[in-house]
Amino acid sequence: MALIDILTSVALAATATVTASISPAQTSTPAFRPFGVSQDALPSALGCKPIYGNQPDTTGQYSCNSLPDGNDLYDQYVLAYVSGMGICNVVAVSRYIDDDQRGTTTRQVYKEAASLLASQFGPADEKIDHVAASKFGKDGMFKEAVIAQERQIFEQWDNLSTKFQNAQSASVTISGSEDAGLAVYSILRFAHNDACLSNLEQQTGLSGDEAE
Repeated sequence: MALIDILTSVALAATATVTASISPAQTSTPAFRPFGVSQDALPSALGCKPIYGNQPDTTGQYSCNSLPDGNDLYDQYVLAYVSGMGICNVVAVSRYIDDDQRGTTTRQVYKEAASLLASQFGPADEKIDHVAASKFGKDGMFKEAVIAQERQIFEQWDNLSTKFQNAQSASVTISGSEDAGLAVYSILRFAHNDACLSNLEQQTGLSGDEAE
């Protein structure tokens, strides 16, 4: 499955977003720098390569093997970037795991990723483990259900603008494909994320992490 398809399925598992604005009272809060990335950073300056095409620092999606404050949980980072607006969000992707049907290893990675976000943002505002059909609710079918998008599991942190400048929300979820296996995705969104992704889609036809 192509990366953009995975990102789209991840977005569908965590569609709730909160549009944040920066008020004068919030200017004393620390700057939001997910994995050490500032909103106005250029992808090329971070060593990130365009996923489509070969023009650096133009509107599109960028893949990075590392970031200034990256974490060993993740093998890859994907930036959604709009020229003139900056970075929309940072998506951190764990290694893909050829896991057992219970998703034993993946669920442990998920737990660690959720703990990492909770250490930065506090308790999650939402914790969802939704099964579309009861037959997919068995733990022995976890891998199959996630790949089939019959089971959605994620945690979300909203209203991050109360803690950080230029922040909107963050979430962590599990996605996967038949070929690649399961992976954990952590998504950290800047405050202008919604408008930024709308611009990205208009310019490129891509939907970033936020296919609604």
